[in-house]
Amino acid sequence: MPCGKAVLTRGKISFFYEDYSNARDVATAVDEKIKQNSLSVGGKDYLTITSLSARQAFGATQLVGNWTKQDFFIKELSSDGNIQTVDVIYPFYPILLYLEPSMTKLMLDPLFEHQESGGFFRTFAMHDLGASYPNATGHHDGGDKLQPLEECGNMLILTLAYAQKELDIDYLQTHYKILKQWTEYLVKETLFPNEQLSTDDFAGKLSNQTNLALKGIISIEAMAVIANLTGHSNDAVKYSNVSHTYVSKWQSLGIASNTTPSHTTLSYTQKFQNDTHGLAYNLYFDRFLKLNLIPQYVYDMQSDVYPTAVQKYGVPLDTRHCYTKSDWEMWAAAIASETTRNMFIHDLAKWINETHTNTACTDLYDTRNGE
Repeated sequence: MPCGKAVLTRGKISFFYEDYSNARDVATAVDEKIKQNSLSVGGKDYLTITSLSARQAFGATQLVGNWTKQDFFIKELSSDGNIQTVDVIYPFYPILLYLEPSMTKLMLDPLFEHQESGGFFRTFAMHDLGASYPNATGHHDGGDKLQPLEECGNMLILTLAYAQKELDIDYLQTHYKILKQWTEYLVKETLFPNEQLSTDDFAGKLSNQTNLALKGIISIEAMAVIANLTGHSNDAVKYSNVSHTYVSKWQSLGIASNTTPSHTTLSYTQKFQNDTHGLAYNLYFDRFLKLNLIPQYVYDMQSDVYPTAVQKYGVPLDTRHCYTKSDWEMWAAAIASETTRNMFIHDLAKWINETHTNTACTDLYDTRNGE
């Protein structure tokens, strides 16, 4: 081993060892922040959820690079070993926006770099940056999992969320061309999504998914905001007109208004569609990005319908099955009435406390028996 490298290695070890006190203080401060914020929002039940989730969220991430450039990678677990899966970043994003929003850019950078360099030939956004973590070699043949509407919507939403938090308009300008490209795909496909997968791919393909269409509509409005912030006034007017037209049509297509309570449906071409429902978790970023695109009554009716569908450990993802996703339950809770929010929080905390497994806390479970 060269002498210089040996000295550098010893220095790193010494720094790590001697930094214990500072690292402990920083970690304690983060714990205390999460604790106090959680208690103020949802009491001890919410602290049960957030304190566990914070550890697990970062357990699948890796910060790599040097003093001049860093990237922040995430591994898809359980379903496969993909790296930088866009619809895995999507549910991970809120905790990073809460703790260190500047790092969200480090998750997006590798995805933009690969696609803007021609590494992905399709016109819509890619699903992931490689099939086998930690190899971020992309999909030059376009052979990633096809979730085009899902990922185009996610990339637009996530990019705007970062720029709003960090006031980084230059980032929007830098990537404007490809953001517009993805928006054009959404304009064509959003209102009547063909049979494709959403992020809940385990549930299978379905055409005209109400919640997936909602993501596309919100994403088009996000692009209108991006266009306005970057001085593309004609695009801003165009995309805002499209999103408002679509959301008006979406309300007549995807809402069962002749039922009590009214609610969003699972899909709007199914037979007996008014008997279907699901967690409309994609509403979350309409509120987070302050778009105010979706009428308040939609939020209110969803708050009213969730208690009618609740099981022992929570609200099923949709009417096809009795399983749910804990991340989407919390997104639904975040934009619900106080009573419905507390119901979601209480039932998820109960499930965490009563499960018998000693493995990591899953995000997918049966609302009836907790399995």
